[in-house]
Amino acid sequence: MIEDHRSVHLVHGPGNDGMLLCLQIVKRALLSGSSVFWLGGLPAAPARSVLGSVDEVCLSRLLIGSSESIDPDSAVLREADLVIVWQWCTNHGRARKSEVTRLQRIMDSADGRVVATSLGNQDASGAVGITARSRPILEEMGLETWFLSRQDTESRRILKSSDHEIALERHDGEFLVVSGS
Repeated sequence: MIEDHRSVHLVHGPGNDGMLLCLQIVKRALLSGSSVFWLGGLPAAPARSVLGSVDEVCLSRLLIGSSESIDPDSAVLREADLVIVWQWCTNHGRARKSEVTRLQRIMDSADGRVVATSLGNQDASGAVGITARSRPILEEMGLETWFLSRQDTESRRILKSSDHEIALERHDGEFLVVSGS
């Protein structure tokens, strides 16, 4: 999956696939001893289903905050090994300049890896697939764009970047890699 140390922009469709994938990344980071800072809403049900088996010591390295009120000079932001920015921008239309600026400040302040998520846009040209909000700007910031989309089957997903494609299968509330290139 997206397990290396690069910062990424995860573009996903409606539903909880993006949340599930981010929680899996968080779980792996916590189990490896890393500290995680989750910025944005984290509903209890999906968090419990993925992180419920993680022990208290590991969970103590997970902090949750609001991206709107985060101080870019925050020690928590600088010290986190992984920062998840859940929904870095609004779900409709173009990203506002203030949202792009806030994400840039987070990127500039974070010493660890950043995973920023957003709901994909339907391409206005009528082409099949989804597009990423502010993609050129985010890639200039250093975020590699990955798209998470459903395949024909109920449990199959495709995780795709400009040079990789990974087939995922959803089993027991987790994604498993089926194939990759």
